[in-house]
Amino acid sequence: MPGFDEEFGPRRQKAVFDETKLKVLEENLGYSFEDRYLLEEALTHSSFSRENGLFHNNERLEFLGDSILSFIIARALFKMYPEAKEGELTQMRAELVKSESLYKRAELLHIPFLLLHGRSIKGDLPHSMCADAVESVLGAVVLDGGVAPVERVIKKLFLQNAEEQGAEHDPKTMLQLWLQARRMPLPKYELLKVEGPSHAPEFTVRLYMNGFEHIESDRTRRGAEYKVAKLVLNDLKEKFGDE
Repeated sequence: MPGFDEEFGPRRQKAVFDETKLKVLEENLGYSFEDRYLLEEALTHSSFSRENGLFHNNERLEFLGDSILSFIIARALFKMYPEAKEGELTQMRAELVKSESLYKRAELLHIPFLLLHGRSIKGDLPHSMCADAVESVLGAVVLDGGVAPVERVIKKLFLQNAEEQGAEHDPKTMLQLWLQARRMPLPKYELLKVEGPSHAPEFTVRLYMNGFEHIESDRTRRGAEYKVAKLVLNDLKEKFGDE
C-alpha cells in the first residue's frame, strides 16, 4: 500500500531506479534531493504507473515545472535584454523552452535512459516525453528545495552565463526574432565565394533585405553569416526603430 505524506498526500509505491545514474543526474543538475521520492516521481511516466499500479506519475510535477521554468526564463531575459520589446522577449523565451530545447537538456541529464515508461512505448522515447520529464524534474526541485535552488538549476541548464545566452540567441537568431515580431520577411543568406587553402578557407556571404545589403567574410560560413546579420539588424533598428 502507498504511504502518506502529510504535505503532498498519498505516496506512490517505490519504483526501482539505478542509484548511480540518479546521482549522475543530480551532479548534472547541480542539486541533490533531500526527498528522493520526488526525483523518482519526476522520472515516472504515466504509462509506467498504469501498468504497475503506482499511485503517482510525473504529470503534476510537469505542470509545476513548466510554470516555474517559464517564469524564471522570462525574468532572466527581462533583465538580460533591457531594450528588448515584449514580442522579442516572448520569442526568445519560446526558443528556450520549446520541446527541442528541453530535449537537449534531457539528453544532458540522461533522462531518455532514466525515464520509467510502459511496455507499450517501443524503441526510442518520444522527444516530447523526455522534454516533459525535464519540466517534471524542475517541479521536483522546487518542491524539494524551493525557488532559489530551482532558479540556480535553470540558470545552469538554460542561462549559464551571458555569453552562452548570446550563443543561444546569436545575431542570426536575433535578426529572425526581430523580423518575426514585426511580421516581416525572413532573411536569405547567399554564399558568394570560398577562397584560400583548404585548411584555412575564407567564406564570403551576402545578405540583402529591405533595401539593405551587407557582404562580410570570415574563417567560417557561420561567422560570416553572423557578421552580416548583425549589420542588417542594426540597419533595420536604425530605420524602423525598436518599437
